[in-house]
Amino acid sequence: MKAVDTNILARAMIRDDAGQASVADAVLASGAYVPLTVFLETAWLLTSRYRQPRSVVADTLMDILDLPNVSVEEADTVCWAIDCFRTGGDIADALHIVASVRAESFVTFDRGVSRKLSDPPLPIEVLK
Repeated sequence: MKAVDTNILARAMIRDDAGQASVADAVLASGAYVPLTVFLETAWLLTSRYRQPRSVVADTLMDILDLPNVSVEEADTVCWAIDCFRTGGDIADALHIVASVRAESFVTFDRGVSRKLSDPPLPIEVLK
């Protein structure tokens, strides 16, 4: 299994370059691993460069999770992050939490994090 970069996911999902989309499809079909950082960058790319609405980006990210030969790091909690993003949460903050699930808590000075990320997979401690 090969780990993929954001551009592989983008070509497969956006299909704005037919040749690269075909190559990306083959890579994903042969088995691919998507690190959290690539998942995050894909969300940013779809919202910023491609100006996709939050709901479309959330659906696209879920589609990536559902690909048969694709493995996403912490897939169960990534679903939680996508749901938070869909309802107004920040995808970066949510994926920071996902990446921290083996810790006892996530510590931040950002008071907004816990308001937009409901039912997190680990406690969020907001410091003063």
